[in-house]
Amino acid sequence: MKKKAIKIAASTAVAASAFVAAAPAQQADAATNVNQLLTDAQNAGTVLKWAISVEGSADYKTQPFTQYNAAKKAIAAAESAAKKLSASEKLSADAKLVEPKLQVKRAQAYIDAITSSEKIKADTAALDAAIKSNDIEKVETAYHKATGEYRKQAALLDRVYGQSTRDGIRNEVKPAIEKLVADVKNEVTVNMLAKAAAADVKAGKTADASKKIAEAQAILDANVLKWETALQKSVDDVTTALPLAISTVSYVDNKTLVVTLTKPVVAVSESEVVLDNGAVVTKTALSSDKKTLTLTTTALSAATKYSVTYKNSTVSFDTPAAPIGNVDVNQTALHAEVGQSLAISSSFKTSQGTTHSGPVKVTLTDAANYELATVNGAAVAPGTEIFYPVNGQLVVTVKASGATAATGGKVKFESLTGVAGSVIETKTSGSLNFYTVPPTKTLAQGVTGTVKYVDLANNYFVTEDNEKILLSATGNVYQDTNNAVITLDALKAKLSKGDVVTGSYVKTGGSTLQLVLDKVAGVDFSVDQEYLGNTTAFRVEGNTVTLTGTGEAGKLVSIYNPSLLKPVAQTTVKSNGTWSVALNVDPTAPVTFQARQAANVNEVAPDYAAGLAGLSDELVVVAGKFDATAAPAAAGDNTSLSGKVVNFTATKTVDQNNVKVSKAQITVLDGDLTRATYVDGVNNTSITKTATGFDITFGAPSTISGGDGKLTGPLTVNAVTGVTNEYGLKVNVTNTIAGY
Repeated sequence: MKKKAIKIAASTAVAASAFVAAAPAQQADAATNVNQLLTDAQNAGTVLKWAISVEGSADYKTQPFTQYNAAKKAIAAAESAAKKLSASEKLSADAKLVEPKLQVKRAQAYIDAITSSEKIKADTAALDAAIKSNDIEKVETAYHKATGEYRKQAALLDRVYGQSTRDGIRNEVKPAIEKLVADVKNEVTVNMLAKAAAADVKAGKTADASKKIAEAQAILDANVLKWETALQKSVDDVTTALPLAISTVSYVDNKTLVVTLTKPVVAVSESEVVLDNGAVVTKTALSSDKKTLTLTTTALSAATKYSVTYKNSTVSFDTPAAPIGNVDVNQTALHAEVGQSLAISSSFKTSQGTTHSGPVKVTLTDAANYELATVNGAAVAPGTEIFYPVNGQLVVTVKASGATAATGGKVKFESLTGVAGSVIETKTSGSLNFYTVPPTKTLAQGVTGTVKYVDLANNYFVTEDNEKILLSATGNVYQDTNNAVITLDALKAKLSKGDVVTGSYVKTGGSTLQLVLDKVAGVDFSVDQEYLGNTTAFRVEGNTVTLTGTGEAGKLVSIYNPSLLKPVAQTTVKSNGTWSVALNVDPTAPVTFQARQAANVNEVAPDYAAGLAGLSDELVVVAGKFDATAAPAAAGDNTSLSGKVVNFTATKTVDQNNVKVSKAQITVLDGDLTRATYVDGVNNTSITKTATGFDITFGAPSTISGGDGKLTGPLTVNAVTGVTNEYGLKVNVTNTIAGY
């Protein structure tokens, strides 16, 4: 046993010594082989690098498949051999393969981009052939295929290394395809839009079809197209198939909407377009394309959904929320007795939202019948208009200036940039109403017995002649229309504006009053026109005015001119409770209108008479342009406007002291056609409103051109912008500027 064990151990020792002797030679041979393969891979990568480089043999159209495949093969052989190396040796080998692998990746992107170029060349040739065939459908198909591949190549080029290389590949195909695409882009677009619009018509998507046709027609109108006749016919066919309807509605401001129609029309009248929520269309203007309709409406409420209906089509829109503004004024109508005062609170902020402590101009819209009593507790000296808020607030008290009633007047607040500066923002209070209280009064049919205003909480009503009738629960006798004696509460339950109360009134008690006309609920109506600012009349520029109001559906509304017996116009209240009627007005003199709704559907409108039951308040309309004349600036030689002040006076009294100035400028011409423009706030030019119109203090012109480059002699006012009256009418200067 012992000898045998010794033999085995000896054999093992011999074998081990033999292995140790052989290992160094085998490892050296493997390392030499891998190093050679790594060198081969690096050399193949370098060859590939120059094959895809502009500094080498790259021509942007030859695909280097031989070099690409050789590099991939060399890298694979080196990676396979490196698997036999130790971990540290394998890491060293991998590092040597980074660069050749990078070149393979770049070559792949280069080859893919050129492959796309080959497809683009083929697609470009196909598009060219389609264009020559004069078949728009073939053109559209080829167009989409070519442009699709061109877009695909753009993505492939993002992977190509080097901007010059990307540009080189792109420029091999770009000029040819882009020229063909540009040649037929509009044609293909119109064809696509016409087909899509036709599909929309079949699907009942009228608005979508109309938009596509409008877009297609715009392209046709703006360009000279191949196959224009055929494309126009395709568009016309869809237009003919479209039902006449509203396509879109755009909100411009609270009295202006722009409506696009699906197809052209000859004309659209105000009565054909209906608004809901009590709004009324007062004017329509059709543009030259016969599809765009500008609507003038009664005032639209902020943050409200409205619907416009025309030809059995309805489109809704939302009005924007009203701006918060920086001036807040109590706009509730207030009522008091002559001799009492009414308080109006107001607050002011800067544009940054901080407290405004600058000047505020406070004026009365009816200075003849009202007077300012106090502002923030201090008595107001006659003629004082500028006040300064305390902690951003003004509390103004107003009273009637005489012993007679005063109604409808308001207080106007204007925050200013300075005492003589421009207006930042304007707000007006609600109406202020002062009534007389007679000790005794006989109430009869007509003005003295017709109820104008009711204050149930304070137990009184006001008659049309602005006298306040006090109601007491004791000491008076009240009767209904059937002569039955009723309580005060029963009378108050029936009493409303437009009712007629007759009888003998005694302020201290002992009145006997009868409700002889209890106006039917829903008969009341209103004229929506409202006087603005200090105006005493509603202003229109042309010789027509559209009166609007609300009433009871189906009832007849008669419009009277108090100087005539018979109604000058009649209309019926629409199903939505609104009415409108267009009337001619005299451009040379104010015209007064009153409206009256029939008490029942069978009533024939009576002749006009003062005190006729149911008449609305009077509305005075003044027609004609907002004209102004320039007064001589000063005794001068007519050679320099700089530093001169020119006063412009509104020719209509109703426009005086009702001017708005915003981003204003004036352009003047002299005899040799030198043209100069002066802009408010620029180069010391200032344009400000006055009690009779507006003043311009001229500085240096913002621009001057033509003629001899300097102003001399009488100047013609070529244009004034940014100066309007309260109703938005633009000023029209009717004479020349002289004496400067």
